[in-house]
Amino acid sequence: MDELRVVERAYGEPAPPTMEETAEARARMFGEAPRRRARFGWRVKAAGVGVVAVGAAAAVAVAAVGAGDPAGGGGVARVGPEVDLGKAAVLVAAENAAKQEIGKYWFSDDVSGQSYVVPARTGAYVIVGAHTEAFRWAGAEPKSATGSAWRMIPARPQTPADAAAWRKAGSPVKIRAWSGDKWLTLNTVEKMGWETDHSDPSGGGTWYARMTTEELQNLPTDPKKLAEKFLTDEALQWRAVGVPSPEKLKELEKERGPLPKHEFDSFAKLGAVGGLIANSPVPPKVRAGLMRAAADVPGVAAIGEVKDPLGRTGVALASASRTVEVTGESGTPRERQGTYQARKELVFDKETGEVLASQYVLTKPGGPYKDRRPGFVIDYMAVRDMGWTDTKPKPPIELPF
Repeated sequence: MDELRVVERAYGEPAPPTMEETAEARARMFGEAPRRRARFGWRVKAAGVGVVAVGAAAAVAVAAVGAGDPAGGGGVARVGPEVDLGKAAVLVAAENAAKQEIGKYWFSDDVSGQSYVVPARTGAYVIVGAHTEAFRWAGAEPKSATGSAWRMIPARPQTPADAAAWRKAGSPVKIRAWSGDKWLTLNTVEKMGWETDHSDPSGGGTWYARMTTEELQNLPTDPKKLAEKFLTDEALQWRAVGVPSPEKLKELEKERGPLPKHEFDSFAKLGAVGGLIANSPVPPKVRAGLMRAAADVPGVAAIGEVKDPLGRTGVALASASRTVEVTGESGTPRERQGTYQARKELVFDKETGEVLASQYVLTKPGGPYKDRRPGFVIDYMAVRDMGWTDTKPKPPIELPF
């Protein structure tokens, strides 16, 4: 059972989310396995707080069986040899980066997608659907406002070979695909404009783990200190609930009862690092320390250069694999049931150390992915752009593809 389902069963129905809670939920989703889908994103319940993480992993009826070997199969398009990320240029570049100038607003533009294997008489192909782009921004100071918006992106073949197979099948505009507990209709041409998801003129100044802008800028750079603050089981336990400190968790447990204890694996810990870097204005030297801390987590391995879903080359860390059993509990067709293994991969920009993408990658075929090869990207979230600005951020007009 994954971490947030433990929380859900313990603490029940949610209340509407705040901007900060939504951002933290998206951060946690960097480390989570697939779950139920809600409208255009993913609804997770945590300690009475409802949170939507736009565009996270697609839903399947799953039961986590155990961890596997992180060595089997990689992400997409390996373009270089194995490297020791602790000595890679990305860390040097992050540490040597100029001091990050703080602006009035921080923004993040993310693209996410889910891969669907589509059977056809002319040959199966993969379509990336449930395609969303999420744009979020927040002021550096309290009461300087926050906001977010989202839009759907047309479904598209995953690779040139998939595009050829799709054309051979007649280039269908609407494609029927199974997603977790229901059939979806994917559309390869329909475009949607931006929709406002959240607007709070009283928000701002608070980031991951309820840290203020000043606290975030003053985080330690030492990997061991960062690991103690963010990567212990205790730290991940109370952050998974969505409270700002261990003391607040104890207060909540007094009110609602003790939360089941959970051991967090390398998948979750690597995701926590990616979530912190991708969802908060973390200074370059702190990014370097977090990357070193992640590389030291048992089960995490450096896997060399990887192309992310937006075509950018970065350096990646990978977690140990998780074994996932797709059952018929949610009505999944028998031919899609079975067991597979997959891992979390974080792709970092080699020049800045910023997270380019978090992707869920097949390492041992089976179940719905029995005909895929290791390295197949099951789903992803890619950071299209993020940073500081002195003007109120606006979503881009152009599509990412």
